[in-house]
Amino acid sequence: MTPRETPDLTRAGTHRWALALVVWVAFSWGHSLMSGGASSAESLSFVNATRGFFELIGVTETLTMTFIVRKTAHLLEYTVLGVIAGGLMRRGWGSGRLHGMLALVVVAIVPMVDETIQLFVPGREGQMRDVCIDLLGIALGLLLARAVTRRHRSHGSDAAAR
Repeated sequence: MTPRETPDLTRAGTHRWALALVVWVAFSWGHSLMSGGASSAESLSFVNATRGFFELIGVTETLTMTFIVRKTAHLLEYTVLGVIAGGLMRRGWGSGRLHGMLALVVVAIVPMVDETIQLFVPGREGQMRDVCIDLLGIALGLLLARAVTRRHRSHGSDAAAR
């Protein structure tokens, strides 16, 4: 193969991360488009499936269980978004200080749009508390992606030294 025919693995990896970002944002916003009744039913089904665990740790009120489930879902959903954003940044999206800040702003806008969508959906409401939980999730995801990258690089260095 000539250099021109060699696949650009970095570009292909970036495209995969970008696609993952688009799919995940669509998933998140799709959930925001669910009516209040459908969203509550989804949460309640998870609460019912995990009721034994909640009761084991002393949480017995369904309302409290539902609150914990919904806020944990926000945190985890946006932690995944942070991991994906971290993967994109590692691939060069947002390289350089200015581009990196722009990339973070773009990702941080996602939960704001998410909560705004809910303002227009029957039975839903946008909440600043949820935006804060989502931003915390993004930060956790970025930290997790960075830790995995550093661990991977340090193990790669160890293997190269052997």
